[in-house]
Amino acid sequence: MGLRKAGNQGLVTTTAGPDLCHAIPVGRSFIIRKILAYNNTGVDETLIFGTQTNVAGWVPLLPTLLAVDGIENIWTEADLPPVVFQADTTAGAGTTGNALVQASGINLLIQIEVEEIGLEGD
Repeated sequence: MGLRKAGNQGLVTTTAGPDLCHAIPVGRSFIIRKILAYNNTGVDETLIFGTQTNVAGWVPLLPTLLAVDGIENIWTEADLPPVVFQADTTAGAGTTGNALVQASGINLLIQIEVEEIGLEGD
């Protein structure tokens, strides 16, 4: 079992994104275990969590989530697939491993909780 903690970027306000939610620690990987999103934009918005590659750019890793307007939206471990975010340092299109969110609107407030694990598992 890994170490659970809040995303190291704190409370993130979405922009035209993608926006950084958790920077991968050196020598570690992580799984997003909880997502909180407050949407007060006037309409429902979508959220997609992923990472970036050195060549192709944005890579979605989690299914699209719908953040309903006017409420705090919460997705827990039971709602999220256990996708491991890890750096891929191979030449070419390696991934950064950082967790980023791409929102369909701006000014949503996002907070994530992650479980950090070693590259071989803890």
